[in-house]
This record gives sequence, C-alpha cells and structure tokens, in this order.
Amino acid sequence: MNSVVIYGSRHGNTRKVAVAIARELRRHGRALLMSADDAPAYLPVPTDLVVVGGPTETHRMTETMTRFFDRIPDDALAGIAAAGFDTRVRLPRFLSGSAGTDIVVRLRSRGASVIAKEQSFFVTGVTPNHVEAPVLEAGQVEVAAAWAATLAAKLESTEQSFVALASRRP
Repeated sequence: MNSVVIYGSRHGNTRKVAVAIARELRRHGRALLMSADDAPAYLPVPTDLVVVGGPTETHRMTETMTRFFDRIPDDALAGIAAAGFDTRVRLPRFLSGSAGTDIVVRLRSRGASVIAKEQSFFVTGVTPNHVEAPVLEAGQVEVAAAWAATLAAKLESTEQSFVALASRRP
C-alpha cells in the first residue's frame, strides 16, 4: 500500500499527529509525509491512500490548507482512497468547528473516495487571548496511530476483496 500524509500545522500539534499516522501506515507499505506547503498538486503514482489534516481555527481550515486544496485540480484525486483529520479544542463541534469536515468535503470535490468519517485529535492550553500555544492532550498520538491502523485495514480488506473477485473470473 502506498500512502501520502499531508498536513498543515501552526504549533506542531498537527505535525505530531501526522507523523504518528505516517509511522503506522509504514507498517503496511510506503508512506510519504509532507507539509501542505510542500505538497504537489498531483500525488505520486501509485498512491492508494491520502490522509490530509490541519488545525481548526475560527471554526474551519487554516489558510495554508485552503491554499493546498486550491492547487489541486478537480480530478487529481480520482480513484484514490482518502481520509481527513483535524486538531481542535475539546468542545462540541458546533462550538469549535472542525477543519476535518472541510477537508473531507474538499477531498471529495477533488475526486477522492473518502473511506472514513473525519477524525479530530484534541489540544488543550488554548486561552482566549492566545497567550499560550495549544498542546496535544495526552494519548492523542496513540489515538492517531490506532486510527491510521483502521484506515490501512479498510484499504487492505478492499484490496483483498478485489483480488478474490478477480481470481473468480473465467
């Protein structure tokens, strides 16, 4: 399985999550890790899975993530499995918003086949005047690795089903 993990990160929290996701995906094949600023408009061929994530700010994706998706042509992710994630404060989604929701919408609009509901990873330490930088809650890196394992399992079971169907052809 060939995976690409693309992330935007302002304080390093989303990068830590992306690193954990890429590390787990490497247990199932190749996994490239790149920042949204450095990611190309077209993914390397072959790419079986793309995972994209960024921080939630003012209820949505950051400008970095918006610019990343603006570079990608509408059909650039056609036929590629995908998943999206965000980092955000632990509040009800209607209060905090979710960059992951926007990311999944953008992945679909570029032709990707989204294989999982967007996933949020939580940060603490956000103050109203933003004096303190947010930090990942304890255990979120492990949650990210476990989530990546479920993505890999979904893709691997789909591949096995495809191989089994192909072998039944006359």
